[in-house]
Amino acid sequence: MLAMGWVLMLDPGLFLLDEPTANLAPAIAIALLEEHVRGLAASGAAVLVVEQRAKAVLAISDRTYVLGGGEVRMEGTPAQLSVSPEFVESFLGGRARPVGSAEG
Repeated sequence: MLAMGWVLMLDPGLFLLDEPTANLAPAIAIALLEEHVRGLAASGAAVLVVEQRAKAVLAISDRTYVLGGGEVRMEGTPAQLSVSPEFVESFLGGRARPVGSAEG
């Protein structure tokens, strides 16, 4: 917390968050992403999040990149990736359907 407070005082234009939800309870992880990470972006800063919780981070993303073996394997908007069978089956554990659909 102290390190994050110190960084926030510097008013950076870019935040790189590496696994910010690691070891957090699911409800706290979602709150962190939806409230705090969105707040950083709303303040005008660019935010790059490296995260394993694909569904949660996809919900707050403008653009998503999937890395594998040091290379970009997939990229797109959440809407584009939510209908990609490869992405959905690999990272969301289901079948592809548009973001915000009644089934999802």
